[in-house]
Amino acid sequence: AKVYSLRSNCWRRIKDFCFYLIFAREFGFLANNALHWMVFKPPKSGKQNLVGFDLRTEEFRFLELPGFCLDKLFCYDIKAMGGFICLTATYRELDTVVVDVWIMKEYGVKESWSKLISWNEPHFIPRFPSLVVPLAFSKNGDKVLFNISYKCRNFGKWYNLRDKFVWYDLWGERVEKVEIRGIPTSFDVHFYVESLVPINGNAVMINNEMP
Repeated sequence: AKVYSLRSNCWRRIKDFCFYLIFAREFGFLANNALHWMVFKPPKSGKQNLVGFDLRTEEFRFLELPGFCLDKLFCYDIKAMGGFICLTATYRELDTVVVDVWIMKEYGVKESWSKLISWNEPHFIPRFPSLVVPLAFSKNGDKVLFNISYKCRNFGKWYNLRDKFVWYDLWGERVEKVEIRGIPTSFDVHFYVESLVPINGNAVMINNEMP
């Protein structure tokens, strides 16, 4: 593995990444000053692991996942939300679809995984396969914004048929549609964080402005 430094403008070799990414072009997500990926240890292993790379110590470590049942066909999403690692599993149970959302309240401690939401509403959740992804907490923390993707498979590839946003009320366990005028039928969601740090760290500042 290699790390690029903006300060020195060069690549540096570090300890090898002895894992296999589940998704080849996965960039990882940042939580607790560490980048995280879902990986396999051996290339043909069916067991999925969460590994983190500490940006301070430049060391890799495994983080244990919650002990929910993994012997079912399910879709999952894992990211940072509200400063915590958040794992979402969408799976079939009898004739309905269930969405479980887990939060790791204390970083690196398996026992701190807590089930935040267990959601089962056929009116809002499409038939499996689908992907239900929490995006963010509301400002006062009592709601979670979800993106729901309706998917189909064509020639071996998955495509989004339709996407929508909904609010989930944590206390009342109610769901509210989010209407955005002019939004396309299918879309992707990406987050960005504003920063005053220039991408080109070696650029010369002229009159306090980038050239």
